[in-house]
Amino acid sequence: GGGVKPVGVTYGLPTMSEVDGPIAVEAALEGRTITVEYPNFFVIGVYVPNSGDTLVRLDFRTQVWDRRLEEYMQDLEAKHKKPVILCGDLNVAHLDSDIWNFDAKHIPKSAGTTPQERQSFSETLQKTGFKDAFRHFHGNDASGWFSYFSVRAGNRPVNRGLRLDYFVCSPSLFPADGAPAEGAAIVTGSTILPEFVALDHAACLLSVKC
Repeated sequence: GGGVKPVGVTYGLPTMSEVDGPIAVEAALEGRTITVEYPNFFVIGVYVPNSGDTLVRLDFRTQVWDRRLEEYMQDLEAKHKKPVILCGDLNVAHLDSDIWNFDAKHIPKSAGTTPQERQSFSETLQKTGFKDAFRHFHGNDASGWFSYFSVRAGNRPVNRGLRLDYFVCSPSLFPADGAPAEGAAIVTGSTILPEFVALDHAACLLSVKC
């Protein structure tokens, strides 16, 4: 068939180990990370551990997991000289525009919307230089675009949700002059497809030209 075929697949987060504590071991056993290598780039598919209803995992998530993940992203890019695309449910609503009720009192105390998680995501973008593809194309003020909806609250029909699912990409995938090197991959667009919802998450789209 057509399309770009992968050349390799690996599992796990190699920058994290048992020395990072029992929660790290637990997270590793849950099989949350898969890396697919393509000829011109890598894709890391990930489900980031939820901080929990009582935020019992909050410190682990922001101080360990996020730091190990950004380390892996940078290591992969540097070692193989290929850009990296991180995608999946990152369990954080980064900006106010990613939260339908950002001013509600419970938001700072809820998993995925705590100030610590949102700041940690900002730090990852700043440290790595990687870009949130959706915001790159739509701007920080674009609102009403959500990828997660509470089934219990019946929020999907009224578009009350959070944007928890992302494509976070190496900056080289967005050539400033619009003229990438011959054979290089470039990201040409990113959006959310609210008409395609599997239970509580909407499909997200990233367009890559190879």
